[in-house]
Amino acid sequence: MKPRAARVLAAALRAWTTTTPPDQTAARLDIREPDTWSHTTTVNLTPDRTDRLIGMIRRDVADRLPRICTPQQTAEAIEQHLAHRLAAGHRTVSRAELLDIALRTGQTTQWLAAHLIALLDGGRLRETWWRPRTYRITTPPAWAIRPTITARSPQ
Repeated sequence: MKPRAARVLAAALRAWTTTTPPDQTAARLDIREPDTWSHTTTVNLTPDRTDRLIGMIRRDVADRLPRICTPQQTAEAIEQHLAHRLAAGHRTVSRAELLDIALRTGQTTQWLAAHLIALLDGGRLRETWWRPRTYRITTPPAWAIRPTITARSPQ
C-alpha cells in the first residue's frame, strides 16, 4: 500500500466511525504507513462496526478460498461458528452469516435451507419473532449432555 493510500484509508475509516463514542469501543485499529511504519491514525470501532468490517473482509477473501468442502465439513464449520458466537456472548445468529459460511465452503442455498431445517428440528436453533431471518442459538441443558449416550445407542 502506498503511503498516500494509508492516509486515504484512515480518513475513510475515520469518517465511517465518527459517531463512535470512546466508551462503546469494541476494537481499536491502528493504521500505519508502509516503509517507515509510522503511525497514521487510530480508529475506534463499535461492536456493530467491527462485525460489518469483518464481514466485508470475509466477503473479499471468500473469492480466493478453495471450495472443496463436503457437506459434513460445512456443517462442522457452522457448528464452530455457533460455538464462537456463544463464546463471544452473542445469543443470536443471522441467516446471512450462515449463508456466507455455506457459500464460502461451496454449498448452495438449498443445502443451507435443508441444514437450517435440521438445526431447527433438532432444537439447536429457534426462530426469533422479533427479528426476521435471525435465529436464537440454544444450548441443551446440562443433564441432556451425556457423551456416551447417543440416539443410536442400544437401550
